Order: sequence, then C-alpha cells, then structure tokens
Amino acid sequence: MFIMREKILFVLVFTILLGSMQFLFKNAANSEMNHNNVTTIKALVPAEIAGLKFLQTKMQTPHGLIYYSVEHKSQVSYSVLESMGQAMEYAALIGNGELFDYYAKVTDTYFKDLTGYYYWQIDVATKHGETSSALVDDLRLVKAYFIAHENKLGKYDQQIKEISDRIFEFDINDGGYPCDYYDGGTKQKATTVSLFYLDVETLGKLSGFNNKWIIPYGNARDILVNMPENKYGFYPISFKTNSKRYVWGSSINMVENLYTAIDAYNAGKNTQALITFLKREVRKGKIYNLYNLDGAPADQNESTAVYALAARLLALNNEEEAAAWCYRRTLQFQIGDKRSLNGGFGEEDSGLVYAFDQLEALLMLRMVPAKYVSQ
Repeated sequence: MFIMREKILFVLVFTILLGSMQFLFKNAANSEMNHNNVTTIKALVPAEIAGLKFLQTKMQTPHGLIYYSVEHKSQVSYSVLESMGQAMEYAALIGNGELFDYYAKVTDTYFKDLTGYYYWQIDVATKHGETSSALVDDLRLVKAYFIAHENKLGKYDQQIKEISDRIFEFDINDGGYPCDYYDGGTKQKATTVSLFYLDVETLGKLSGFNNKWIIPYGNARDILVNMPENKYGFYPISFKTNSKRYVWGSSINMVENLYTAIDAYNAGKNTQALITFLKREVRKGKIYNLYNLDGAPADQNESTAVYALAARLLALNNEEEAAAWCYRRTLQFQIGDKRSLNGGFGEEDSGLVYAFDQLEALLMLRMVPAKYVSQ
C-alpha cells in the first residue's frame, strides 16, 4: 500500500513516479487511447497514480467501458452508468480534458437510449441496456460537466443543456419532484425518490443554469432539510413524492447514509449527530457498512467507499483528526503487492475490487485536502 509514513520515503517514491509518469499510462492495455497527461505533477500522490492505472488497465474494456467489478483476472459482464459518471467527475477534478472527453464520449455512445434517457446498466458484450434510468447517475453526469466547465477544460453548455433537459423530462414529475427512475418499458416514472439521490449541489447549479430547475431544486432541498433523523444521525431511505412521507429502512446502509448526509450538509442541514457517531466509531477503530437503527453494527463488513465518504463528510465539517484517520484507512484498502491487483482498492484476500469503491477512493483523494496524508 502507498501509505506515506516517512517524509524521505515520500520524496523518493514521488521522484521515481515523476520520472516514470508517462510510462505508467502510455501502454494501458485496455484503452483505445493514451492518456499521458493525467494531471499536473504537483497534484499527484502515489496511491492515486496506482489507482488510476489499475482502473484503466484492469477494469476497462477496449472500448472504455468500466466493469462493475473485477476479481483477480476475471470481470463481471456488465457496466453501470454510475462508474462512468464517477470517472468523468474524477477526470474533471484532475483537470484532464482529454480523459474527460473520452469517458463522456464512451458514456454517450453506449449508455444513451434513442429516446434520450441514459441506461443505468448495460451488458458489456452485447451493449444491451437495462431500459430504465437512475436519477443519481444522471445528475452525476451533469455534475461532471459543471466541474469540467469550471476547471476550463472546454465549453460544455450544450452538453449540460441536453442532459439536463432529458433529466427534467424523464426524472422529474409533474409536481417538480425528482424521481428515482424512469422505466422505459412501462413509460412510467417512480413515485419515490431515494434521499441519497438528491444531489442538491448539482441541482442548485442547474437552477442557475435554467430557471425551470428552481422548483425541483427547492423540493429536493426541502426534502433533505426537513427529513427526520435518529440520535445517531441515521436518515430515512426515501421520500414518497405522492404522499409526501419519508420511508425508513430496517437497517442503515452507511454508503447511502453518508451520501445523504453530504447532500444534507450542502442543503444547509445540521449533520452533527452523524459526525458525533462517526467520531465514536473512529475511536473504536472501525466504521461498518451496515448498522441497525440502534447504532449497533448489523455485520462486520467494511469497505473502501464508507471510509472515503466518511473522510469527505468529516473534512467538510472541519473534523481534521477523524477525517485524517478515515483518509488513512481508505488507503489501507489499496492492494500493493499482488501483481494482478496492484493499485486496486478492495479485498486483498478474495481479490475482489468494485469500480464504485475504486472511484470513490480516487474522488476522495481529490476532494479531501492532501494535508491529511501526514496526520
């Protein structure tokens, strides 16, 4: 693993990587194009270089589709829009216009239905798509284009307009409420919205881009600000747009709860209860994937994504010590000495790496200040 414990070791590794930067990406086995200029050298950390190399050489098809997961030398048979949006967001954050445009082109080529909405999943071999959308994945595409525009990678007003128009058509109901999905088979929209789907930061940007988004943005913000929570900072899983009722699950998926908390923070809601809970778990030494509503772990499983998202939320709330611990814990999931898995963020024993975890780790390395590396 690339955990930097000594300043001298960091300088040595960084110097070696600086000299071999182009080699790492020049011959990426599963890419149709070379991405030599990954980002400015000063912004790189070794774990990030290894993680991006693993993504491009072990998790991508020759056409640029990202496998949902890989296990040693085998890959699953499908790709999800979620991963493509994460990859676009990451490319935008590191300032690589070539890489961003590449992933954007792959996404439009293989995930876009003829009627305009985006499939949430496609079969890698047949390129056949599941005939339904997913609001959270669609908003991630728009978010990536906004970031690319803000980082001056190109002019993307037309792309933002086209995608946001499709989202408004397919994922927003007549009352201006966001919906989980559009079913291309039944031609129906969902009557619920998952709370972790409500990316109010992106919806807020859309409301400034086109005023027709003011109502959906306001509705999403109100849902998050007014949602109930228990004393551990656990939130409901969804909101019924027809009856205006919140729905609780029987347990708490921490990835979803953390995404909801980040969105709630961006909506202006106080998330201190969850911050207190996370700091308690950090002191205990683990944050689990699944919890019961009473705050007890529902199982003993951990994941890269939970720690990456926790680091982001804690950093947003200026909890530097706990954020630093989650930052380091995220890096501890990176596999280092297995030839086929080097750079993957996953389970070293089983050799299983999920694209979601891989990309959440890379995104965390962009979003959380690098000062946490040395803490």
